[in-house]
Amino acid sequence: MEIRKNARSFSFVTFITAGILLSGCGISTATDYEKELLTFKKNRVTSLKSRSGYLNLVGLHWIAEGKSQFGSDPGNEFVFPKEFPANFGSVTKKGDRFIFNFRETVLLDSAEKVMAFEISLGDIDHTFSWKSFQWFIYDAGGYYAIRLRHFENPVLYQPFIIPYYPVDKKWIIHGKYEPYSEVRPREILNVFDQKIEMKSTGIVTFIYNDVEYRLETEGSGEKLYCIFMDGTTGKDTYTGGRVIKVKGLDKTGNVYLDFNQAYNFPCAYNVFTTCPVPPPINHLDLKITAGARDYKKK
Repeated sequence: MEIRKNARSFSFVTFITAGILLSGCGISTATDYEKELLTFKKNRVTSLKSRSGYLNLVGLHWIAEGKSQFGSDPGNEFVFPKEFPANFGSVTKKGDRFIFNFRETVLLDSAEKVMAFEISLGDIDHTFSWKSFQWFIYDAGGYYAIRLRHFENPVLYQPFIIPYYPVDKKWIIHGKYEPYSEVRPREILNVFDQKIEMKSTGIVTFIYNDVEYRLETEGSGEKLYCIFMDGTTGKDTYTGGRVIKVKGLDKTGNVYLDFNQAYNFPCAYNVFTTCPVPPPINHLDLKITAGARDYKKK
């Protein structure tokens, strides 16, 4: 295990000191690695702005047992954006059932017009639409909420800048991956201090400056990743930690981590998201000055 060699110094496309504007950027003499990073950064913004992304979220309302009214009136249990009528409807939770009633017609699953509909926990994959808004029941590890999207949210039409550290190939680090014989459930918290389950799949070990570090993984194959905190967390990077993909896995367990592509949780950009808090095993006693920085400090 060693830091990737041949880390030639190179001149990356003109970096905005705190970040890079990910719209309309291009380079004429980019190396393959520079192109890879540009594609990665553009894809991050595209994903965040997509219809199923996180920048169109405008509401997250935790559903308690019983009846909850929603609409734009501040007196409702769930206050919807101002575009909605004052009293738009209600949701009643009865055990594993969610009963919706509306005072105007809405579209169920973008197809059927309804004014009432019942959803059960075994079948929560339904959406309701009204004008440019859509909402649905979101399962946050056994906690249930109404998650509200606005497909015409103004932020979607504005340039979106994610700040990054200057690229440094010393942060492309080789390591070894040891998968667990079976998935290990680990209880962690999310940003709302709710207990959720992390499904740990193995351990990545790497060496930096002659010190060994370990990160527990989630996922598998090409979707293997780690959530982590480090010495920059809460100072120069997002207070909730970051995510890094584990790449290059071969039959002998060789992998590499490109921390230049470490990215923020969606909670760094939108308060209506739920994100896991990395467990203590993934708190690195190391300042990783690579990848995405704190969006709020750009």
